[in-house]
Amino acid sequence: MALKLPFLSNILSWFKKDTWSGALSKVLPFVKRGEKRVLELPSPRPAQQDEEVSKQYQNHACPNYMDLKMHFRDIGRMNAIVETLGRDFLTAMPEGAYKSRLSQISFLSRRLHEDLANEKIAGLIEKAHTHLHKCPDEWDEWDKANLHEMEVMYRHHCKVNPDLMEKRAHLSYEGRRRHRAVLRDNDWDSAKGFLQEMIDLQREIAESKCLADNEHATDAPYQALMREYIPGARIADVDVLFNDLRTQLKTLLPEIMEKQKGEAAPASLDGCYPSELQLWLNKSLLSLIGFDFERGGLYETGHNPVEGGTPDDTRLVIKTSDQGNFLQSMKSALHEGGHGLYIQGLPRTQWRYQPVGQDLGAAVQESQALLVEMILGRTKSFFEYLSPRVEGLFQDFGAKSMSADNLYALKTRVKPTADRKSADEVTYFYHIDLRTQLERKLINGKLKVKDLPEAWNAGIKERLGVKPKTYADGCLQDVHWFVGKFGYFPSYTMGHAMAAQFYNKMNRDIRDIPELLRSGDFMPIKNWLNDNVHAKGRVMRTDDLVQDVTGAPLGADSLIGHFEDRYLRAA
Repeated sequence: MALKLPFLSNILSWFKKDTWSGALSKVLPFVKRGEKRVLELPSPRPAQQDEEVSKQYQNHACPNYMDLKMHFRDIGRMNAIVETLGRDFLTAMPEGAYKSRLSQISFLSRRLHEDLANEKIAGLIEKAHTHLHKCPDEWDEWDKANLHEMEVMYRHHCKVNPDLMEKRAHLSYEGRRRHRAVLRDNDWDSAKGFLQEMIDLQREIAESKCLADNEHATDAPYQALMREYIPGARIADVDVLFNDLRTQLKTLLPEIMEKQKGEAAPASLDGCYPSELQLWLNKSLLSLIGFDFERGGLYETGHNPVEGGTPDDTRLVIKTSDQGNFLQSMKSALHEGGHGLYIQGLPRTQWRYQPVGQDLGAAVQESQALLVEMILGRTKSFFEYLSPRVEGLFQDFGAKSMSADNLYALKTRVKPTADRKSADEVTYFYHIDLRTQLERKLINGKLKVKDLPEAWNAGIKERLGVKPKTYADGCLQDVHWFVGKFGYFPSYTMGHAMAAQFYNKMNRDIRDIPELLRSGDFMPIKNWLNDNVHAKGRVMRTDDLVQDVTGAPLGADSLIGHFEDRYLRAA
């Protein structure tokens, strides 16, 4: 029977800036059996007041650009409605609303697409460009970037049939349910028909986008899909990064595994960690890193983890927790929390609903999530902060498995696995590499859906020497293809490499990050990310942002250096 914990509000103070000094003596007097458990959340930080006049409404010398701003403001509003309906679909929608909600989201997605593909926009963009060429001094960098993003969004939609976009929205949300069912039942026969329908649809959309960009190369359709998630991404650049990582990890991974062979295996978690306490822990950690619960929330559902919403209403979703392992739900919460910090840090007061005020796409999104979850959230100093607090929360005092050293060892143990979501930080790349290569072949027709399980099993065996036991352990494990996210997977590796570069620069700018983490002070880190990444929206391209922040183009060296520091050089 789970113990009743009336002392959770006292633990809250530990998740602020207190150290562990004397914490055990503080908590023990509060442990009383049989009393009602009270779950309290940290008080949210005060919401910042919007500035009186935002750039969205400021008058501009080009009347055509003003018309565009108002048009895209309304597109942004509609997109926010779709996002909110989508988050509700995952978190609070009653079962009886399923069919009608699919219809609502599909209809609004079609309308959103039609508004973006409107020929009137093309005329206004052309006239605005003419004004920019004639009067460049009347355009600041934000307005120029906003106009550029308007054109990108128009070109992204202009050649695609609205029927395809409506169908895609319907299949994407239906796909979440389909995936949950086939994963539960290990049902490849049902899955392959749905995947074939989704792939056929994605190909048709991709070919339309290639027509707009006048591209005809073999991988052009895949690149067109990839650019929906990673704006401006080039297949050639992705190949360079992936090839470099493959080459360096071929030597590095065996060295890491050989080193860990000589180390004692960490003790596994063996307690019972009630779901409601895990949720409390995860919300407290999100508050610690600066997530604003006045403008967002964290929800546990049967769906796969996902971030979403808007800067004013940011919804983070994680899967229902495993009561035997609180580290898994914590990992998901930190990952989605990194996404949430980015969404909430966008320039909403000045550019709400405008294209330039949006995030820079999946690669930068994943850089923020992986920086929080994998790089910062797996440091020894973070677990030194966490250990005494989870000991008290779960009443597992003195357990070897709950020590900082053991928790750190658990999260930094390198061992090949067939499951991406439980993969260690080093072998994670091979999971992304496999999925990226397979989905490219599925889109360009070199791999048939019926052959996917065999190709998947052969690919993971070749890369990591493991083989899935079931379809659910193999080609069915990810939700991405079921929701139509073909072209998303490269963003995880690009984001991981980007996160390592950001972390290197952050270490030069912020004094003693380990001590900050050890004391639970995440604010200097959050402020650095806000200033250098989040608040910049889309004022510059992804490549330019990485160069501007780190002083170097995106590459593999910082990530490889991070692996060497953590897994080979650390004591």
